[in-house]
Amino acid sequence: MTANRILPQRKIVDAPGTLSGVARNGRRIKTNSGINRIGNPCYFRRMTKITRRNLQYGILAFVDLLGFSDRVARIETEEDLIELDEDISFVQTQFEHQAPEDFIKESHRLMKKRVRAFSDCLVISVPIQSQLSRVQGAFDTLLGELDSFALAQGMCVNRRIFLRGGVDIGFLFSRRASLISPALVKSYNLERAASAPLIALTPELRTYLTEHPGRTAYSADADPIAWSLMDAENLPNGESHCCLNYFGTCLRNVDPAFDADDQRKLRAVEGEERDTMVSEAWQSAALAWAQSHGDAIRAGYQGAGTNGVREKYIWLAGYHDREVEKFFGAAGDSVRIGSL
Repeated sequence: MTANRILPQRKIVDAPGTLSGVARNGRRIKTNSGINRIGNPCYFRRMTKITRRNLQYGILAFVDLLGFSDRVARIETEEDLIELDEDISFVQTQFEHQAPEDFIKESHRLMKKRVRAFSDCLVISVPIQSQLSRVQGAFDTLLGELDSFALAQGMCVNRRIFLRGGVDIGFLFSRRASLISPALVKSYNLERAASAPLIALTPELRTYLTEHPGRTAYSADADPIAWSLMDAENLPNGESHCCLNYFGTCLRNVDPAFDADDQRKLRAVEGEERDTMVSEAWQSAALAWAQSHGDAIRAGYQGAGTNGVREKYIWLAGYHDREVEKFFGAAGDSVRIGSL
């Protein structure tokens, strides 16, 4: 029986710097050659044509877990290592890296979304042209993705994991494990410039979204740009950047919890009374989420080792209080942070 026999690789020198060979499927391949560290020839398949599949235009995000290096340096026990590994896994899960759920996999396929993880960093790419964008439009598709970043960031902060990131728009070349994109370089640099634990957008991406024709489908009071983005001014490094308003996005998406007794009461009423019950339940859940967010910022400030890091949490506390005032008014007094 020869069905499982492995064909030998036969390499014949054709010209300086190139080799011809017979692949295991019997087809001839053209490769470039080089010398590896131990002096043996090493071969790689040469790409002869760039296709639309490899070269796309879209948004690219770089997200980093803050304080990772310091936490690695402080590892002394198995518990320390396990806790850090769990935090990294939590961040990756929130940003849908290797999501096991079929509906998330299908969503990624429809929008050609890719989430790459490198230890404490994430690189996320979403092309403008996809099956999903052809149905609901590029504006809603991309803004929906930015909102998903904001929701993921909020979930991480309330677990006391602080993130910082940058997002740009531009071409991206992707093939196998390779990713080449000027947008990735700009996103990486912007992540550092953001200073505070925020995800910032480049001016080019902000202009693309604010001037997109799809925005005109919304009325002024329902403008998604006004809800999803914000101007983060007077950051600890003195700069100002357009950033995702993750706190506001999370509050808008809080789901009120109804126990069995509440559900019975809700089914028994309708109209204005029912609306009042739902509104009160949302406010209670939103205040609880805001309280958890404030507690995370206080804990981050108390655990900061330098004044520079403390200044970032002070800025974040001011952001928290401004959003609390916007959403709750005087009803949010109990969840304000105030002075740290």
